[in-house]
Amino acid sequence: MAKLLFGVHNHQPVENFKHIVDEAVKKAYRPFIEAVYPVKSFKFAVHFSGWLLEYVAENYPEVVELLGSMAQEGRVEFFTAGYYEPVLVSLPSRWRRYQIEKLNNLIFELFGQKPKGLWLTERVWDDSVICDIVDCGIEYVVVDDYHFICAGFERNQLGGYFLTESEGKILKVFPIDKKLRYLVPFKPPSDTADYLKSAWGSRTLFDDGEKFGIWPGTYSWVYEKGWLKEFLSLVKSGEIEMELFYENVKREKPLGIAYLPTASYYEMGEWALPPERFKELKELESFLKEKGLETYIEKFVRGSIWKNFFVKYPESNYMHKRMLDLSLRDEDSEHFRDNLAKAQCNDVFWHGIFGGIYLPNLRDNFWRFLLTAQGESEKEDGYVKLEDVNFDGYQEGILSSETIFAVVFPKEGGILGELSLKKERFNYQNVISRHREGYHYFMGVEREKGSSRGISTIHERSLKIPEEIRKKLAFDWHLRGSFVSHFTDDVNGETFFRESFRELSDFANTPYSVSLEGEKLVLKRSGGIYYGRKFPAELRKEFSLKGNRLAFSERFKTDFGGELLHILEFNFHFLNPGGFKFNSDGKVLKIEDTGLGKEIALTSSLPFTLLHYPVETVSQSEKGAELTVQGHCFGLVFTFRESFSLTIDLEVKDV
Repeated sequence: MAKLLFGVHNHQPVENFKHIVDEAVKKAYRPFIEAVYPVKSFKFAVHFSGWLLEYVAENYPEVVELLGSMAQEGRVEFFTAGYYEPVLVSLPSRWRRYQIEKLNNLIFELFGQKPKGLWLTERVWDDSVICDIVDCGIEYVVVDDYHFICAGFERNQLGGYFLTESEGKILKVFPIDKKLRYLVPFKPPSDTADYLKSAWGSRTLFDDGEKFGIWPGTYSWVYEKGWLKEFLSLVKSGEIEMELFYENVKREKPLGIAYLPTASYYEMGEWALPPERFKELKELESFLKEKGLETYIEKFVRGSIWKNFFVKYPESNYMHKRMLDLSLRDEDSEHFRDNLAKAQCNDVFWHGIFGGIYLPNLRDNFWRFLLTAQGESEKEDGYVKLEDVNFDGYQEGILSSETIFAVVFPKEGGILGELSLKKERFNYQNVISRHREGYHYFMGVEREKGSSRGISTIHERSLKIPEEIRKKLAFDWHLRGSFVSHFTDDVNGETFFRESFRELSDFANTPYSVSLEGEKLVLKRSGGIYYGRKFPAELRKEFSLKGNRLAFSERFKTDFGGELLHILEFNFHFLNPGGFKFNSDGKVLKIEDTGLGKEIALTSSLPFTLLHYPVETVSQSEKGAELTVQGHCFGLVFTFRESFSLTIDLEVKDV
């Protein structure tokens, strides 16, 4: 009979909505801890992300008291991690250590324990983290058994822990048992007991605490229908034997040495793929199952790695590289370090079943933390410079005044990619594109039915999409910046929304040359109008910033002699998607942002007609298909022949 090493990982994105955090505490974290407290033979490890542990200690002290009491009795082992739950491989070495040591200190302050185990965020493993983890006093980590399968191990070999090393520094690694992840708490507790009786050595289960009350159907199943009560009765009767990780490493020798590849759990590899590759992966899985080769899937079929989200979502890459730039600065104030550490929280950089990067509040929080840290480290205003901000090999144009920090992306069509208000710590360009996701190919497709015993995990639930949401499904072929330059011969509200109007030029998402002329940022591109053949065309853009006014100009000429429409596209994100109103007289567009108490005024030198729609994404969440307003798109449409000169003043002022 195998011993059970049981761990729960409790996390909420940094400063998530209070009502969501409170619901998680009241429906998952607290009832679980209250239920296991009286059962003296129930031993478990627990990890809280640091800010969440702070929140619980302040608002639910009874939970901390129960944990402290169990810790004194030797029934709870606290695992550390990065304080604000970063993916460690995404950080420079000194920031990994800062985050881990910060949580170590809080755990010792609250519970008197010095953690020996570390929860690896999203189980994203890479050898590069070993030295920093060991230097923080950590002896062991938990990863998925999938990491071992990728390295060539069989599951029947994984009845304990292994040793790995980097630069001679040794770390113990426990494989999390996949079968237990899908049994607990979704199947009857007797299934878990039977499995452990048939196994040898020790088996590790370390998984999200939210699955004990927050995931769909779990509160009723775990508490009201008695799953946890029955599980605890099996523990009390000795049908399930539990021990802590530190007890296990004292009692058992390692099973051997293991070198693990860069990996996370299997589903993460799927989510990190481009949508077409996701579809192909699913088709390959189906093919192998039909051929009776299902066991080959996990052994030899691979998705991508976590860092590929920076490739999949340029918005994620830009946020990460903005954070990385600040993390390399020599700034020692604790206010700077704490805010930048908050901006390193993992949730905003990726997307799987949970909202992640598609959740506007997470992106708003990121920019608030980042801009607060930036305000601590920047000592000058009133500059314009060129710098490769997002590590793509092209220099971006940076314009900074005392009130605004703006970044122009020459590679992506000479668009405005960031428009941040320094005092308000808010980025008006925080709009994510309507990306095609792999699961969009399978919306409404029923998944294979599992056993009728128990309830479905979030990975087994079918993604159903109501027709009213399906109608909103549209995809973008360029980034959602501002001053996007389109040229067409016909457009209306529907084709603008669908981005299905005929693009006649190559000026919207292609590279421009960039240079500085005094205080102006100058971008140029020689391209064409494509109407049966290529008609040579040239476009020059200029940006300058003074105070709260961004001045923009375009000069365009082409050999094409017919009438054309020029659409200058703007995308703005608002703190409250519905908390704004706008009006236009054909020369001036005024947008009142009631959430921030600001007005964005676009004043044009030429008359225009206006197109507008909300930018809405259709993404999956733990509850199903989710329609989210990411921002609002405005198209200023100009009519011309052969050439034009245009100026736009963008001014942000108090209402």
